[in-house]
Amino acid sequence: MKLGHANALERLIKAESMAEEEALRSVFEQGGYSLFSELLNELKSKLTVCDESQMEELKRWITKGKRIVPRPESISPAWDGAWSRIERQIELKEYVLNRIPQVNREGEWQVVMDNPFTNDGIVCYPGLSFIEAAYLYAYFRADLKKTEYIRLQKVVSLIITHGP
Repeated sequence: MKLGHANALERLIKAESMAEEEALRSVFEQGGYSLFSELLNELKSKLTVCDESQMEELKRWITKGKRIVPRPESISPAWDGAWSRIERQIELKEYVLNRIPQVNREGEWQVVMDNPFTNDGIVCYPGLSFIEAAYLYAYFRADLKKTEYIRLQKVVSLIITHGP
């Protein structure tokens, strides 16, 4: 398998046979932290912008990634559970995509998070497209604590005023 200067995700996608996957496993072992980090970042970027039509392909890439790098925590302890976290985010984004019909997705969206039992402020991510908001919902929802809540909401009316 000729890898050239392909990025980590391209390398993963191009590995089609068991022999190519095995060769790529060695590349990831040698590439260490930076190469696996690149792969995770590229997968997260794809998850950020994907819709229903791309979910199955993304899941196939994750499955292949798990075969090639089955124990990312052996590269870095920070990646203990990395595959399960991204799979959970995919599951939660699919939940949002299945709940909001295509015809209702246009316009501005925001994600709001709060824990009413703490003095921490409310966190709001405004000005998002639906696909971006669905990703952020999935990203933060995956680690939501017992007393926290998260809201994904569409902005219907908006007034913006800037300072003097």
